Amino acid sequence: MSDPAPTVIADRLADGLRRGMLAVPAAVLALNVTTLVNDAADYRPFWCEVLTFAVLAAVTALAAIPVLRGRPWGAWRWPLLVAALAATTGATAAVAPAWLIGTPHWSWELFGWWAVLLLLDRPVRYLAGVLAVHFGVTVALVVAAGRGDVRTFVGMSTVALVLGGQQVAVWLLGAGTRRAAASAARLAAEGERLRTAELVAEQIHHDRRARFAELADTAGPLLAGLAGGELDPGDVAVRQTCAIEAARIRRLLAEGDDSSDPLVHELTACTDVAARRGVVVHLAVRGQCPPLPQRSRRALTEPALLALAAAGSVARVTLVAAPDRVVVSVVTDGDGRPPDDTGRAEPVRVTWGRHDGTVWTEATWTEAVATGWGTESSGPEFPGTAAAGTVPARAAVRKETAR
Repeated sequence: MSDPAPTVIADRLADGLRRGMLAVPAAVLALNVTTLVNDAADYRPFWCEVLTFAVLAAVTALAAIPVLRGRPWGAWRWPLLVAALAATTGATAAVAPAWLIGTPHWSWELFGWWAVLLLLDRPVRYLAGVLAVHFGVTVALVVAAGRGDVRTFVGMSTVALVLGGQQVAVWLLGAGTRRAAASAARLAAEGERLRTAELVAEQIHHDRRARFAELADTAGPLLAGLAGGELDPGDVAVRQTCAIEAARIRRLLAEGDDSSDPLVHELTACTDVAARRGVVVHLAVRGQCPPLPQRSRRALTEPALLALAAAGSVARVTLVAAPDRVVVSVVTDGDGRPPDDTGRAEPVRVTWGRHDGTVWTEATWTEAVATGWGTESSGPEFPGTAAAGTVPARAAVRKETAR
């Protein structure tokens, strides 16, 4: 299970930073209300300063909407920034020349906080450029008002360096917080990827051990007997056993494939072994198989696998499926009955019959059958394939393989 804590912390850091920066412009506006009222006589006209205050308050309120909703600025970033710059420029023009460097000229010192808020997620060059434009416009207005002396420029430069340094420092703090948040999210994703890879590797190892254990009980003794000379490869029974194990291995490999119809895919893997022996195999599929667990599919394909291993030259495999019933029947030539080692751990009934050198085997899975299933014998007479005809056909696939 993944640990979401780093990602959650990163998101909360970024969101908390924006909320904190939103409080700075709101606070400086509130602190300068008394300045605006007490120095009303120093503005020409006073309503221009009031309008500046109202515009900056509106910009702060509009900027708060995406911040409180946790959304990016989007297309509103630059219009809000231009509105704040225009408002502070108008406020500078309305201050009496004698107070351009003094308490009544409150707006030009504070514009940078709106720039920091709106450019918090942009590179620092954007902030430096906007502050430079604001400072240049303010200097031009001061010079136009007749205050182009050295003392005024030194005072303005000092204020600009102090406040601008604070504003850039706050932006750098925000940038560091954003980097920490991005690093936390990246580390969380990397940790999740490593944990997923570890779980996948463990599952693959477990599946391989399970496959080896399944084959060791049947294919292991056969290979040991052939290697030790205890089994004769020329013996018909030994060759039939080898064909059975080869089909099981192919089916085992097919179970790991990604297929739209796993039962048909695994059944095809079983028929390939018989086809390699020269048996002409006809495979017909009718209907769409319902989702079946692996054990149920094995119980359905095992009788077909054993029957095909005993086939002489011709075999016909028919799969008929309905939502609550799946039937796999095999008709082969030959006189012997397939080895009866089909599993009894699934709701699958197996019937078989022999008639005039033809062997018929049928495995039936029924959803309603939960107990009382096993292997049944239909007796010496050949029962036919009437059961398969009771299921309506929705699709048909035919495969013929020859040597």
